[in-house]
Amino acid sequence: MPGGRPPTPTRLKELAGNPGKRPINRREPKPTGGAVAPKTLSRDALAAWKRLIGSMPEGVYTVADEGLLAAYCEAVALHRRATAEVAAQGAVTTGSTGQLTVSPWVKIKSDQARLITAIGARLGLDPAARSSLQLQAPDETPDEFGGLIQ
Repeated sequence: MPGGRPPTPTRLKELAGNPGKRPINRREPKPTGGAVAPKTLSRDALAAWKRLIGSMPEGVYTVADEGLLAAYCEAVALHRRATAEVAAQGAVTTGSTGQLTVSPWVKIKSDQARLITAIGARLGLDPAARSSLQLQAPDETPDEFGGLIQ
């Protein structure tokens, strides 16, 4: 969507109670199977994966989301590494001819922060997206007519 906001995933709309009251696509493909961490994730990205999957309601992410989740977790891991490197080495370094220059870790940190923000918004991970979610209480049964009369 050029210049616009990406559409909110149906599952997140449903959890939020469809605040925009736009029609929900009932014919949207429904991927099955829970997301499983790819074996190629780095150790730090796997730790981020476990924190992320463990903190979100079951059924929000499926096997179809694995690539996006993996990219998000690798960005988190690299951002943490860059943050540690900047803390250890400083934001400014000496170049090959003695001039002061910005550490490459500063750019890596900044690039990963932007990537985390962009992917996180697509996955519904930012605080604004979470604040609109309404999870069903464990003892509640869904009412198929619950959204018809407000």
